[in-house]
Amino acid sequence: MDYLLGHFAEQSVDSMNADEIAVLERLIELQDPEIELSVYEGYSLGDKDLDTLIALIREFHNFPGARQ
Repeated sequence: MDYLLGHFAEQSVDSMNADEIAVLERLIELQDPEIELSVYEGYSLGDKDLDTLIALIREFHNFPGARQ
């Protein structure tokens, strides 16, 4: 999980605004199993902002079913 989130952050953080960075920080604070289900399986984390970020991460890594 660290690799996926780290690689996304490395490539994206410079273009993110303060609110988006705050959402990324909230995501990083979650337990890995929660993040994994969301990233790998597309499960909702129950928060619109977190789900939007997960969609961007899925798209960035070309996961099946990710919007493109």
